[in-house]
Amino acid sequence: MIEWQSDPQRFTATEAANGPTGGVFTGTVDRFAVTAPDGSVIGTAHTIAYALESELRRPIAFVFNGGPGVSSVWLHLGGVGPFRVALPDAPDEGMMPPYALEENAGSLLAAADLVFIDPVRTGLGRVEAGAAPELVSAAVDGAEADAAHVGELIAAWLRRHDRVGDEVYLVGESYGTVRASLLATRFLAGDHAIAVSGIALLGQAVNAQETTQRPGNVIGYVAAVPFLAVTARYHGKGAHAGLTVAELAERAHRWAITSYAPALLQGDLLDAETEARIAGELSGFVGLSEAEVRARRLRINKEEFRRALLPGRTLGLTDARYTLPQPDPGFPEPELEPTGAYLDPAYTALIQRHLSEGLGVRSDIPYLLAAPGVHERWDYQERRSLETFGGSPSPSPFAVFDYGANLRAWLRSNRDARLFIGTGHYDSLTTVGAAHNLLEQNALPRDRVTFCTYEAGHMMYSDRTEATRLGADLRAFIAGGAA
Repeated sequence: MIEWQSDPQRFTATEAANGPTGGVFTGTVDRFAVTAPDGSVIGTAHTIAYALESELRRPIAFVFNGGPGVSSVWLHLGGVGPFRVALPDAPDEGMMPPYALEENAGSLLAAADLVFIDPVRTGLGRVEAGAAPELVSAAVDGAEADAAHVGELIAAWLRRHDRVGDEVYLVGESYGTVRASLLATRFLAGDHAIAVSGIALLGQAVNAQETTQRPGNVIGYVAAVPFLAVTARYHGKGAHAGLTVAELAERAHRWAITSYAPALLQGDLLDAETEARIAGELSGFVGLSEAEVRARRLRINKEEFRRALLPGRTLGLTDARYTLPQPDPGFPEPELEPTGAYLDPAYTALIQRHLSEGLGVRSDIPYLLAAPGVHERWDYQERRSLETFGGSPSPSPFAVFDYGANLRAWLRSNRDARLFIGTGHYDSLTTVGAAHNLLEQNALPRDRVTFCTYEAGHMMYSDRTEATRLGADLRAFIAGGAA
């Protein structure tokens, strides 16, 4: 067994940076072995934890991003950790070295001790030299394997730090919301029985199958409308002035499910008068001309929209407020994703610096923000769903991805468990409309669900004001605040 732990490093937080409770806290880095189904060690994974010095048994929030194959650096140094990357106040201000960390007013440390999880192949985690690729893939490459991998890390951390039986929360972002959903039920049924008190889904992807835009999937286009509307208005397009971002998103959502969805469901049976009316109304929301809307048969693809809204510029995938000029067709060049091009260098530099200067980890191993190629080989199928259509595995037209069933089962099994759903308005990947769909189509107990939206993107905490709001909302959630 490979076990390793850094010497705890002490920090002092101000009250303003950590909500109602400042004080001294420690930061610790742990390394854990990752094993294959046959018991052989195939690699290592790491956690970075912060614990406020207290005589009380405090809740623990296990925090992870998604990908799949992505480290926790974004939530760690951007979202809910005690420090955050100091970003400009506006997306168009630009960002170049030198970079700096600042205390995070959105930190969850006042409400819970924090454990950031970097699965194998991310962060400082690595695959062992000589490990058979098929064993590695069987151990970690898929929804089921990943839940087992991360679940074992959580259970091992609790045992190592004598925290078994303490109150546990899961905070997942993007694919991490799928992971959190699976973990909730597996913890109740597996060898590591843990009752999860609350789950926070940030930029949720639990219903990605239902809301993905593809031919014939009406819901994918309906769910996109709030994102399209607020993004168009942000960039000076559309016809809905005088509303707040939240008001515009809500108006777009109501229109989409009451007027737009019935029209799309009629397909070629839609009469000309209704088609003209819907085209005009949709044009007013999305900022494209009626002719463009009708040419797309009333279906606005988000990827096309990112390149069509502002001629000559491409909107960010994870935060549509960011833009970059499109390449000159006469001079072919790689097309960069605007948000990543803006943020990634700062996070890469500062996590490495924080590990060495803040947490005392001396290593020449680079911290990996993400492992390449993981998504392409990932098995998204959940074994439980294979039984739905007689065991038809993926890829198949009968494959079922009902990750939401795990949330229903978890909430039903524990009457005190609570769910938090937080989404950025300018996120084109996991939209506010998709979050509404998750809540409205999965029979979740509304009195135990907190639903929040933020005027930012997929990583809503990249905006300093919204990071503070998110932190306050999550602290209230962990403290048992009303939904």
